[in-house]
Amino acid sequence: MDFLEIDALVNGIIYSTEAAKQDLGRRFAAYLGLTPGKVGRDGGIDGYAKLDNEMIYFQSKLSQDILDASYAAEFIGNIVIHEANIGIMLAGFGYTDGFRSRLNKAIQSKHINTHLKIYLLSLEDVFGETEIFIKATQDLPPLRNLSNGEWAKYK
Repeated sequence: MDFLEIDALVNGIIYSTEAAKQDLGRRFAAYLGLTPGKVGRDGGIDGYAKLDNEMIYFQSKLSQDILDASYAAEFIGNIVIHEANIGIMLAGFGYTDGFRSRLNKAIQSKHINTHLKIYLLSLEDVFGETEIFIKATQDLPPLRNLSNGEWAKYK
């Protein structure tokens, strides 16, 4: 896929309704081989899986804005609450330096699992299958093909 196609997909998604973005977040979780979170109020869980005794936690924030530091506390808090070993965040556009800084400070805390792996993905990473996306998939179950109605199995 080229840049123009990816850009059109990203913009189409981030300017969708909140309900559509919630559904898409669950679909991305399923695509990544995870169990999608509940419809509606999901307690911050858009997807999860247990793989080789590793708990994987997935959160999707398909905002029109780059995610700032305020989202980092929620993300790391949910990782701790759900006792995840792998945390994956999917943003519409990406992350500010403040987000990354706050996340790094939290990870260095003595209360965080020292073997925690974090992957910060954007829609561009997923659609463009970037290096960070490929690296993340190495710690996930196999990707799923959700075409031809396969999504209905995971609703």
